[in-house]
Amino acid sequence: MNTKKLLPTLVIVGIFLLAAFFRLYGNNWDQNYHLHPDERFLTMVTTALQWPKDIKGYLDTNTSTLNPHNMGFGFYVYGTFPIFFTKWIAGFFGWDTYINVTLLGRFLSGIVDLLTLILVYKIGKIIILLAKIKRGIGLFIPHISALLYGVTVLSIQLAHFYTVDIYLTFFLTLTFYFLIKILASIEEKHLTPMRLELLSLLMGISFGLSIGSKITSLLFLPIIGLGGIYFALKVKKIRLIFFCALTFILSTYLSLRFAQPYLFADSRIFTLSLNPKVIANWKELQALGNPTAAFPPAVQWIHTKAYLYPLKHTIFFGLGVPLTVILIVGIFFLFYSLRQKTLRKTLVIFFSLGFFPLFLSFLWILLLFGYQGGQFAMNLRYFHPIYPFLALVAGFGIQYLLQILPKRVIRIALVFGIGFLLLYPVAFMSIYNRPITRLKASQWIYENIPAGSSIAGEHWDDFLPLTVNEKSWQIYQGIELPVYGTDNKEKWAVLLPKLEDANYIILSSNRAYGSLVSTSDRYPVISKYYQSLFDGNLGFEKIAEFTSRPTILLPGIHICITPPFMRYGIVSKPSQSCGEEGLVYIDDYADESFTVYDHPKVIVFKKVKQVDYGKLLGIDSLR
Repeated sequence: MNTKKLLPTLVIVGIFLLAAFFRLYGNNWDQNYHLHPDERFLTMVTTALQWPKDIKGYLDTNTSTLNPHNMGFGFYVYGTFPIFFTKWIAGFFGWDTYINVTLLGRFLSGIVDLLTLILVYKIGKIIILLAKIKRGIGLFIPHISALLYGVTVLSIQLAHFYTVDIYLTFFLTLTFYFLIKILASIEEKHLTPMRLELLSLLMGISFGLSIGSKITSLLFLPIIGLGGIYFALKVKKIRLIFFCALTFILSTYLSLRFAQPYLFADSRIFTLSLNPKVIANWKELQALGNPTAAFPPAVQWIHTKAYLYPLKHTIFFGLGVPLTVILIVGIFFLFYSLRQKTLRKTLVIFFSLGFFPLFLSFLWILLLFGYQGGQFAMNLRYFHPIYPFLALVAGFGIQYLLQILPKRVIRIALVFGIGFLLLYPVAFMSIYNRPITRLKASQWIYENIPAGSSIAGEHWDDFLPLTVNEKSWQIYQGIELPVYGTDNKEKWAVLLPKLEDANYIILSSNRAYGSLVSTSDRYPVISKYYQSLFDGNLGFEKIAEFTSRPTILLPGIHICITPPFMRYGIVSKPSQSCGEEGLVYIDDYADESFTVYDHPKVIVFKKVKQVDYGKLLGIDSLR
């Protein structure tokens, strides 16, 4: 067997296995405590839904037992395809229970993201054929792109969650794959209408499923449109173009009709009447997601800067610095390869069949980031659909870099580059190799806090301790602190007695203090409360802190790295501890959604003296 021919296969198999380990290891990261609120909700919906008896019942929005609105969930803004798919698999294997659905949903997320990695590889293969790259390091462009996506930390994290984001990314990437297959047919001497219509059908089904996973996939329409225009200008066969477009539109509609049937108001297969309840849910979500609503999960974005906020979080957390550096180098050399071309020649290259898919990829990156980066809500996962395309573009750029390097340097560069690239994902995987912080904190609480003590926790967060080995939080007196809400006398009339009664305050994440302190102009008193809590002036002393940070264990070495420019939860930084051995990446100050689900920082405070809270916080000056 020819070793040179076998090598590319061995490389992609190795990349796939590495990516599979990253995505599937530590699936039960919260030990069945269901600590991800979005997962909890989707699991409750999935287990509550029931399969209708026939297709008419399936499509009937008003009566279907698969419609969340009919099963006690009046507010539902997600796509329904991921929960239908998960429920069907769960029912087939007899796993349709609260615990099993979550674990199955996470496993399926991991598998679906591995399919996205395969698509990145397959798209790369098509593009090198279109670019007529037949030998040398260029043959490994698909492998480089697959590796870049395979080690992306945000993808790894989302693959551990039962949510819809992974499905959205997969189906958009699959849609792009079929689009590129259609464009590749331009070079065929004899266009086969049946094959093109089949590809248009598959592209439509995929795009419909992406909408059925999350409505924001509609942003991908301009990319499909540009691809279609390019195809039409090259082929110039009106009849063929018409039937391909019609096939795409019909298949998109029909796949959406069955993937998210309750988007529509009635049971007719062909209808353009939208469900007013779904529209009302979307409008309500939009109303909550703005600076004036003061919706607790959205407070964190009130003073964030458009584009800069998601960019720095993508660099330091979603991708990580090593991968970001490699992506920037790759994209730079992709455009550097055009440096000696005239504008006319550059445009010719851009719109050549070998480069146009990369142009579309780069355009999608700019389009999604340009739109989402300017929105009020800038959750890191909203940008995930561009990650496969970043990997594709950078993969091609890196091969240009490798082409100009001396051969003796290439091996050294590859070894160093891959090692550098693996630092962050390997460190991040450590959080799935240890008990989640809320469980460790709960065990410590039962061992160190006497039964009957008054423990205060914050609303809009999980109360600790969790139930551990039949020990329940009910042995303590639980106090809920309503920290959100306008700082007025009514709010503090409720809070002050609770603070006076509390023996301990437990912050089970940085969710509240991170967002409220960052908006001290709106919440001046609660901001002062947190500042006083952390500096000891509130009469409470920090007695325990539990963290689970990305770590590379290096015996005898103790290095803690805190990313710059991060302000979320910064009030806790002066008292921050970092006792772990090895190379530790302190991501405590990242966007709440990056840490609060699978590795939140838990802090326990004990009351050591009684304080006049009203006087300390200036409650009397409130209206």
